[in-house]
Amino acid sequence: MTEAGNGGAVGPTQGQDLDATERASRGWLRDSVIVPILTNKKNRQGWPQVVSQDIVRHVHNLKSTIFTVVGQVDGKTLLPLPAGSEGIEDIDLENEKSMERIDKSLVYAMESAIIDWSHQIQEALKKESSEPLLQGSNPNPKVELEFWKNRCDDLECIYNQLTTRKVRNMMELLERVESSYIPAFKTMLMDVEAALTEAQDVHLHLTPLKRRLEDVERVEFSEVKPFLLPLLHVVCLIWVTSKHYNMPVRIVVLLQEICNLLIEQALVYLSPEDLLKGDMEESLGKVRMVLGILNMFKEAFEERREKLHMYYEPGQEVREWDFSSTMVFARLDTFLKRLEMVEDLLATSLDLMKLEKIEFSGIKGKTLGQQVLDMYEEFQEAYKVFSERTYECLDLTNTENKYRCYS
Repeated sequence: MTEAGNGGAVGPTQGQDLDATERASRGWLRDSVIVPILTNKKNRQGWPQVVSQDIVRHVHNLKSTIFTVVGQVDGKTLLPLPAGSEGIEDIDLENEKSMERIDKSLVYAMESAIIDWSHQIQEALKKESSEPLLQGSNPNPKVELEFWKNRCDDLECIYNQLTTRKVRNMMELLERVESSYIPAFKTMLMDVEAALTEAQDVHLHLTPLKRRLEDVERVEFSEVKPFLLPLLHVVCLIWVTSKHYNMPVRIVVLLQEICNLLIEQALVYLSPEDLLKGDMEESLGKVRMVLGILNMFKEAFEERREKLHMYYEPGQEVREWDFSSTMVFARLDTFLKRLEMVEDLLATSLDLMKLEKIEFSGIKGKTLGQQVLDMYEEFQEAYKVFSERTYECLDLTNTENKYRCYS
């Protein structure tokens, strides 16, 4: 490894940099070696025209496909230019003779490019931040923030490509030949502009949420309560101030992801794999602590919902959270029910542990004592079943009711 004068490493030192270097090397091999060889007319002398044209077409298609895939790997939508567009900037569109010399195949290639671009752009536009939730995963709010940042960057990349001088010249040429694809291109550009404006607005208003989420993550869950109300406060401000995020479907997704974050943090605090194996009293205290914090979060949500009108300026139209809280707390409520089952189990177990110390006197003392001892031993065997389970007792994907308390 070579070091610069300031002590910084120079050259690819991480996997990400190595990947970039490898992609650059392959791109150089493709663009500087393979493509020039196959597209050079001198290397195709004596070939039938049909074969020569077919080779050039396949080479361009390969180059375009690789260009698009490399963009997808980097999270960007790259729009490949049509074959023959290399000298489009040199064509004098005001000169009638220059227009007459334009090959019809170039016009066809440009129109085909508009169709291909529209498919790529529609794929980018239809992406929603709710997709991970709909696919069954449980993302936290950082996924939401990252989605809108990436969407903003991708749409900006698309917009910059559609407004380059070369593409503008292509569209001007198509207008001169009265192509029917011009309205489709203009509509596509307008859709990208609108989506970019939306993404920039959402990204701007979600950014302050990052600090509040970091506050929740950096403390132990038992200390998280003071940070929950400020977190909901920012969510309310996002709802009121953002022009594009004040939609129930989007704010519900964000609140669901916040619930997922709280569940993640609670699981780290509880250590489910050891919850039924450690000290019962300590475990019970932790479970009750978590129950109290999560229920407090639900109460804080309802409080913010009721006071949402206070965030609006006088005379401003108030948009209430008129969606059902069940949509927000579906997974959290399931988690709370499982916690309550574990709480009942631990509380009952603590009561039954006291049987070991019970002593009876009198004529029937010995008999009663033996009966109690038998009950205690039976309890010990039963509880052993729970403590030796290989799966976590708070795993919500396990729907078997194995945590009933004893009566």
